[in-house]
Amino acid sequence: KLVFTEKILLYAGNSCISSPLAFNALGKICLNSQSGQSAGNFTQSTKATASTKNTYTQYKNLPKISEHVPMHNSNLSDTDLGYFLAGLIEGDGWFGYKQLHIIFNEKDISLAYLIKKRIGYGNVYKIKNKKAVRYICKHEKGLSIILNLINGKLVSKPKYDQLIKHNYSENFNYPILPPSNTINLDNYWLAGFTQADGCFHISIAKSKTHKTGFSVRLEYSLKQNDSIPLKLLYEKIKMGNLSQYHTGIWCYKSTGYKTAALLINYFDKFNLFADKYVNYLKFRKVYIMITEGKHLEDKGIIKIKSISGKGSSETSTQEV
Repeated sequence: KLVFTEKILLYAGNSCISSPLAFNALGKICLNSQSGQSAGNFTQSTKATASTKNTYTQYKNLPKISEHVPMHNSNLSDTDLGYFLAGLIEGDGWFGYKQLHIIFNEKDISLAYLIKKRIGYGNVYKIKNKKAVRYICKHEKGLSIILNLINGKLVSKPKYDQLIKHNYSENFNYPILPPSNTINLDNYWLAGFTQADGCFHISIAKSKTHKTGFSVRLEYSLKQNDSIPLKLLYEKIKMGNLSQYHTGIWCYKSTGYKTAALLINYFDKFNLFADKYVNYLKFRKVYIMITEGKHLEDKGIIKIKSISGKGSSETSTQEV
């Protein structure tokens, strides 16, 4: 069952906490949909009604996760790094003639330098008047290493088409494998893609139906010009919404607790980095509180506000 609309509310914000290694959410809309539609074939609905499902009393049935965060792994194998880089490049990178550019939020600059160190080539530059940095690799040996790492691990066509357009196969004497057109949750691709374009958002909404006066949502979203990865993700996990802005940008978003549990199980194994990892840990911590029913208590709401607000703009308050 695919949900789709042309326009939804947008919220954007980034946290300010940094980490040695380690963007926001969208207004919730319940949409009309047709059953039996695949990710590559769905219709547009312009009729949408705002709706909030009260799932807060069902917290006892949510999947439990450990309070102990698994050890963060920054020393990825070549295979894991290849999948991570493929997702990262498909999210915020591009190939030109004998050059690769990847854009990072300035709070994730440690990851840019980690990739530079791992590849052994390239440079990191601050982007003027932007809260972002750019990793650029133009060295033939460095590009060859990157191609070897990501080859066969791309999901969608745009970056593959760039490689073909600029004759990477001929220039590097390296056959470029076509994109897989599939997303699996057993490798680092989604971690890399989320690192580039993903957002973890804790929303504290004013509510007249909750004793505390507030409800809590855990929102995960991805935004991209290329719709294919987002459709493939929806098709894989069968939860959340797909939407398209009037600007043409696509968005996948979920506020469901079951989706949050699935994502936590994934990202505990396939790690994010830098500031995005810090935001994920906040998201994870609040999910644990929800499974314990603490989001239904005044003290719990205060604690959740504290977690989401520490050095962060990753929280919003709105009327329900």
